[in-house]
Amino acid sequence: MTDVFDLDAYVAEHRKDPYEFTYGGQGFQLPHAQDTDWRVMEAADQGDVEAIRTLFRLGLGADQWGRFEKLPQPVGAMGELFRRWQAHSGTKPGESPASPSSSGSTARPSKRRSAATTPARRSAKPSPAS
Repeated sequence: MTDVFDLDAYVAEHRKDPYEFTYGGQGFQLPHAQDTDWRVMEAADQGDVEAIRTLFRLGLGADQWGRFEKLPQPVGAMGELFRRWQAHSGTKPGESPASPSSSGSTARPSKRRSAATTPARRSAKPSPAS
């Protein structure tokens, strides 16, 4: 009998601490990067402003988003919030947690296809007579 992978159990067991911040005198929580939807995270990680807004909206949930949306959202402050959330989650710009781990190099030395070499060019100047 084959074991069935229980994704629900995995998610519950591997949930990470959320990122907490205050703004406008109110407390907010964003889920850890590994607990966000990978499709949104990948676009947000590329700097897509609308994807970052979607990530915040989905991450905060309806109640928190309703309060957050009423506050001013200067670009610089929202960018800093995103960077600090990434740092909390242990990711760097361009390094989505949804991306698979890097694998080892698959490069191999090239194979010589011919034993011949290119002959040396002759000088355009005539050689001195002996």
